[in-house]
Amino acid sequence: MSRPFAPSENTSAPRNDVGRRVWLTLVVLHRYLGVALGLLMLVWFLSGIVMMYVPYPQRGEQERTSALAPIPWEQCCNFSGVTLAGGNLIETALVENVADRFVMRLRSDAAPIIADLTNGQILSIGEAEADRIAEITAERIVGGAPAIGPAEKIESDQWTVGDNGVNRRALYRFAFEDADDTRLYISSVTGEVVVWNTREQRFWNWLGAIPHWLYFTEVRRDVELWGQIIIWTSLLGTFLTVIGLYLGIARFRTGRDGRLSPYYGWFYWHHLTGLAFGIVTLTWVLSGLFSMQPWGFLESSPGNERQALAGAYPQWSEVQTSLDTIRNEAMTDIVSLRAAPFGGNLFWLATHQDGRITRLDDRGNPTALTQGDLAQATKVLAGERAIESAEMLPSEDAYYFRFQQGFAERDPLVLPVYRITLSDDDDTRYYLNPSTGQLLLRVDSAGRGFRWLFNGLHRWDFTAMLRSRPLWDIVVLILMIGCTGRVATGVYLALRRIRLDLGV
Repeated sequence: MSRPFAPSENTSAPRNDVGRRVWLTLVVLHRYLGVALGLLMLVWFLSGIVMMYVPYPQRGEQERTSALAPIPWEQCCNFSGVTLAGGNLIETALVENVADRFVMRLRSDAAPIIADLTNGQILSIGEAEADRIAEITAERIVGGAPAIGPAEKIESDQWTVGDNGVNRRALYRFAFEDADDTRLYISSVTGEVVVWNTREQRFWNWLGAIPHWLYFTEVRRDVELWGQIIIWTSLLGTFLTVIGLYLGIARFRTGRDGRLSPYYGWFYWHHLTGLAFGIVTLTWVLSGLFSMQPWGFLESSPGNERQALAGAYPQWSEVQTSLDTIRNEAMTDIVSLRAAPFGGNLFWLATHQDGRITRLDDRGNPTALTQGDLAQATKVLAGERAIESAEMLPSEDAYYFRFQQGFAERDPLVLPVYRITLSDDDDTRYYLNPSTGQLLLRVDSAGRGFRWLFNGLHRWDFTAMLRSRPLWDIVVLILMIGCTGRVATGVYLALRRIRLDLGV
């Protein structure tokens, strides 16, 4: 068997002493960082393959509303004990069925509350209410009535630790005795079904998203610490990959024997896979760093566009009057009613049991958004800035597409979409739902950078054709397997050489 040509030997090293020292320093750094970070990078690539097919358990809006029972309009509306001053402006209002009660979740200029409009009081979600919500939800997500274990009250666990919203603090966790071993989580503050998952999802996520994101419970509880770990391991991984690329290119050769490398055995294959997949490895590690938007890089400036589109928020008295009127309409199949003020007027978005969404005026009449409404929205969003274009887009474009960061992957993409492009320093784009007037996406210069440097490089979704499957699967799997082979051979060789150095 041929003896492997080891990277520490100096055959290809620079001839002068300074160059030789630098070369050997890089070799040693690459070797020892390759063990410390190579194992982590190997986990990133292997778990990334799993994530291509099994996403982290998250609840999209369409999935959330599909688990709701119809709103019991016959119980509406008792406002007597709802201690919200009549003059308060309502920022959000959501009507749903919670434990067989007519309930409204409210956010005003005061603290958010959940109001039981059946009894006219502020609702507290106790164990009895949570049990009933679990029973109702089980019928819709499991398709039957499985036995349900007793509620466990928790702050968070592996599947909820990343969501620290005030509405989800203190959860009731239920275990269903169904074939999928389903787990369900309900907020003790709002009665909202936060998420549910199955045994299969939990298993594959321990091999996918959890190790890929380092999403371990104790680490993720400290959001700042978790973010710093991701940032610095990604930076070191980038440094390791750059060193490897430099060493690999420096040792690249072509000769009469047709060999591209001076190495033999596993060193030979590590060298060639490094040359073939080194740049791809670098883009994946670097784009993973960009996903964290470190030190404000690629962070978009905050805007108040949604408030501007809403105009003046409705007062509590307006909401009460509207609900008193709407309850007389025959709308027995509505599972969710969300306030959607537009242009200073109160409108509602009604979600039906079949998933349809209807826009209603304050009296409950179906009211479509007009071209005049869209034109007015364009002026509001533009303000003093010049309008380059405002058009109805029938399909995806480079910034508005199925897996754009920020869209729930379980929810359908709204098409056609109304796109507004401004002639400002950021070439800002807005995408509106033409049926409801909701702002779906805002893209400025930082957002465009994030789209290409994270979405593009990390997910390989540069074009609509590349995003189409199975083409995307074929391309990404080939690259994933190549990068995995590069990292795996590097870790093996580094460990073997360190054992020799230590005389083990």
